[in-house]
Amino acid sequence: MLEYLLAQPQGQQLFWAWMIIGGSLLALEMVIGTQWLLWPAAAAVIVAVITLTGAPANLLVQIVIFCVLTLIMTLLSRRFLKPPVSEGADINDPHHRLIGQEATVIGAFDDLDGQCINGRVIFDGVEWPAQSERTDTPIGLSEKVRILAVTEGKLIVARV
Repeated sequence: MLEYLLAQPQGQQLFWAWMIIGGSLLALEMVIGTQWLLWPAAAAVIVAVITLTGAPANLLVQIVIFCVLTLIMTLLSRRFLKPPVSEGADINDPHHRLIGQEATVIGAFDDLDGQCINGRVIFDGVEWPAQSERTDTPIGLSEKVRILAVTEGKLIVARV
């Protein structure tokens, strides 16, 4: 078996084999969308180009080159591309970007159940219902509040 791998010819057949592998991995990556198959697909294309150069590399050497390139590109991409998402963040949550931002009060805060008060705030041109804990002094109109959380379409806020 090893002799068979070492004696494989170079050229167009291996070029197209590596291109098919790379294209298949890229198509699968587009379906899955995880970025894990992007780098093996790129490595397969690079190995395909190497086969066209006529460099004396048999199939076994090409497989080793493919594995090494995949490993290097995967590790470098994790280091130099976008930073990982923090563990608590959900990238599909559109409200996560609101937390920690300041909003402006546009509707008076009134008593809800003796402990929390309801009002309305505006953030980034969008009006939101808001809820705040009871304080000694009421939160007035045009006051700034900090967004602490988003729950059931309502902002939980605190005075800045």
